[in-house]
Amino acid sequence: MKKSLLALVGLLMFTVSCTKDPIITDPTPGNGDNKPVTPKPDEPGEGNNNGNTADYVIPAVYQKYYSKIDFTKGGMTLKQQLATLVKESHLPQSYTPGIWNASEFTDEDPDNTNNVLQIYGWPDKDAKDDVKKKRSVLKEHKNNGSTGMNQTLLWEREHVFAKSLAVDKTKNQKALNTTSSNETPTAIEDIAGHDAHHLRPINRSTNSSRGNRKFVDGNGNSKTVGKEYYYPGDEWRGDVARMMMYMHIRYENENGGGYTKASKVGMPIDDKTGILSDEMIDLFLKWNAEDPVSEIERRRNEYHGNPYNPIYKNSQGNRNPFIDNPHLATQIWGGPKAQNLWVK
Repeated sequence: MKKSLLALVGLLMFTVSCTKDPIITDPTPGNGDNKPVTPKPDEPGEGNNNGNTADYVIPAVYQKYYSKIDFTKGGMTLKQQLATLVKESHLPQSYTPGIWNASEFTDEDPDNTNNVLQIYGWPDKDAKDDVKKKRSVLKEHKNNGSTGMNQTLLWEREHVFAKSLAVDKTKNQKALNTTSSNETPTAIEDIAGHDAHHLRPINRSTNSSRGNRKFVDGNGNSKTVGKEYYYPGDEWRGDVARMMMYMHIRYENENGGGYTKASKVGMPIDDKTGILSDEMIDLFLKWNAEDPVSEIERRRNEYHGNPYNPIYKNSQGNRNPFIDNPHLATQIWGGPKAQNLWVK
């Protein structure tokens, strides 16, 4: 009897030890010497959480929007979850009048409600009286054919992700596009071209000089760098980085794949290792960490992330996750540790 019992116990122990998914797991990963393994902050990858992400405390106003996201994950797992979320919650808007109306609200100058802030604008002390370089200009001075003013003095809607740079001719991809009608876009190149998360007010003349140049690192005010590159300015580099990260996850799998990857619109700082395996570039990770989220970014995200608020009539419905918490970029791609806005 004892032998039979011992044999049964032995069989059970062998079965448990060979089970693929044991019931009891060690919550602390080890390296064979019972020492905890700490993820490297600059090491993106599957499941890499880059810094106690299970301890995130998501603000109550965002909890419903992010309710299906598992923030204990990292790397491409988290990226794909966020990509699905921003796509499924996207409510495309018309370019005219939708984006005009939204821009006047989202980019309103917090110090002057009659004005909008122009991306790439210079501080007042540097711009002086040059309207082309001013940060803040009158809302009514927009380039919609209603003012009769010289167009170089007016603001318009800038595609921060330069439209033509999305194209990959080998995949027969079309450039991001806009339509003049007030119809809601349906083709993916129109939806991407109308996406409010990368459309910002800008001076007409500045928009022309910026053109489709790729972003490059620098310092000081916005400026062209050589013939091919553009630095957005110290004040705007974080805004640009977070917009490019949003575009990277929102459209990369559309239109044949790789549609709006970050590597298409910016130059890596390190030529050898600056393009990560996912084609995110070190430039935007650096800018995201260096330049904290601004009040204008928060205002834009609140507008477009609340489609059922009657005040936000041209809300796009989805949020830019990297504005809500820049640390999500660190959690996905690694690089320098960005600001964590969801700490206890």
